[in-house]
Amino acid sequence: MKTLIFNGSPRENGDTAFLIEKLVSSLSGETKTVCSYFSSVSPCIDCRRCFKTGLCCIDDDMQGIYRDITDADAIVIASPVYFGELTGSLLNLLSRIQVFFASQRLFGEPFIKKPKAGLLILCGGGSGAPTAAEETARMLFKSMNVRDFRVVRSLKTDDIPSSRDDAALFAISSAAKFLNESFSK
Repeated sequence: MKTLIFNGSPRENGDTAFLIEKLVSSLSGETKTVCSYFSSVSPCIDCRRCFKTGLCCIDDDMQGIYRDITDADAIVIASPVYFGELTGSLLNLLSRIQVFFASQRLFGEPFIKKPKAGLLILCGGGSGAPTAAEETARMLFKSMNVRDFRVVRSLKTDDIPSSRDDAALFAISSAAKFLNESFSK
């Protein structure tokens, strides 16, 4: 099993990173993590080349990430919640999967044929609801042919860090089992 993880956190030792680490320690197969804050990927510039050719005009590290997405059996999106949404850095990076949408919508041919399982990990302090982040992730997952996904939330991290959030730790364990079982059949 190959799992591709998109980490939208700027903090290398924060709550999101902790939950990613817990997940990875329970996953079978290979994992690769793309950290949006430390990647060399430009955001979509809406040039519409993908509408005409099905390809992106920007030549950067996203070309390799497209291959990673295509090859993956599972996709994980992990992000702190900023104002109810995924981080801007993560949204910039994932705006480049517009090419997948264009392929399906305009050419009637899915860019990604292999169905995938998914996981959304959300962390955040305060009392904001992550509804917008979950809806955005749902659209992103659909574009990457994620057919079924789970959500792990560790909210109110201002008071309880993810490392002590028993519900989130149990959910991560369950999510790892879900991902492992998705491809052991």
